[in-house]
Amino acid sequence: MITATATVADIMSKNVLFAHTGQSFTQLCRLFFEMDIHHLPVADEKGKLIGILSTNDVLKAYGRKVPTLQRADEAMLNENITIYDLMTPDPISVPPNTTLKEAAQLLATHNIQSLPIVEGGKVVGIVTSRDLIRYLAGA
Repeated sequence: MITATATVADIMSKNVLFAHTGQSFTQLCRLFFEMDIHHLPVADEKGKLIGILSTNDVLKAYGRKVPTLQRADEAMLNENITIYDLMTPDPISVPPNTTLKEAAQLLATHNIQSLPIVEGGKVVGIVTSRDLIRYLAGA
């Protein structure tokens, strides 16, 4: 059961990996695969949160773009699929003191799977629906 005092700071992943606007499509795919992650906040050159990516975003973009390409090799994919094609801009984010109940309500209401945790204009963590399930399961 979610306690009234539990916050996203209690369960968030603090070692957050970021995607950056200069990364190629295949670099992002490798990052998701090699790090076994499903969500990546996107930061600008100053470290400000500008978007979020999920593995589903990558799959959707790939499915939309590949049929329009002459070939689907690495160079062609990198040339035709940018991080801007993939990311959801201006994602919903919350401060660390957000309760788990509020976070769960945001995930459900907006049909999203992750929330970047922002403090002082910087991403300090991320909470996913999996994190909430693990917490509820007592894992």
